[in-house]
Amino acid sequence: MTGERRMSFNAAADAYHRGRPPYPRAVFDLLADRCGLAPGTRVLEIGAGSGLATGPLLAAGAQVVAVEPGADLAAILTARFPGDRLQVTIDDFETADLPGGFDLAVAATSLHWLDPVAAIAKLGALVEPGGWLAAWWTEFGDADRPTRFRDRLDDVYRDLLPAEPGYRDSRSHAHDTERWSRVLTAGGRFAGVAVDVVAWHQTLTAATARDLWSTFPNIAELAPPARTEFLSRLGALVDDEPGGTVEDPRSTVVYTARRTRR
Repeated sequence: MTGERRMSFNAAADAYHRGRPPYPRAVFDLLADRCGLAPGTRVLEIGAGSGLATGPLLAAGAQVVAVEPGADLAAILTARFPGDRLQVTIDDFETADLPGGFDLAVAATSLHWLDPVAAIAKLGALVEPGGWLAAWWTEFGDADRPTRFRDRLDDVYRDLLPAEPGYRDSRSHAHDTERWSRVLTAGGRFAGVAVDVVAWHQTLTAATARDLWSTFPNIAELAPPARTEFLSRLGALVDDEPGGTVEDPRSTVVYTARRTRR
């Protein structure tokens, strides 16, 4: 199921491109300040999708090799960012033939789809000693910043996805700092894990909310009538908010680690 799920984004590439929000500027400021992201930096991007992280990396002047297993997402990526500073490899990261010599490797909402032991071993061979690895995830909703919209949305989840916890009780893998610190430092290839959390909001309309939720695997896997009902009720909740918009809390959790010299 993991393999099927990670390819589900490619099956709805246009909706994914429309629905997923950009990462906050603070993530790329952090990469510049800590990891040396600058003009000429050689960056490997794992699971680039339609380019949510690729665009800011290129804007910083980096040379980017982007690995994306989905051909439809890769087509959007290459159309958005023509030029010789981006090389797109359509393949699974595990099997992709990559050149090595990278200053920085990034995994934006993608590392959890990979076998962690194999991925870190391969990254250790591809990133230069003294280089960096950065992995991050955006959390949609924040139990520490509850909202009327999220409480009402839990009723929809209870009706159509009753096995899932309410958002006030859920805790994402992205905040499991002990686990990810172990993953990133396995084998001694990377060290000095730091964790930064960027809190922000996304403004949702009914249309953008439906696009976003349609990209979540648990929603995409619903039977068509249930999926239609979920997205319809979701849109109605947003329309019912003042002004027909919602300021929905987000947090982007960023892990960085440095390639050891050995």
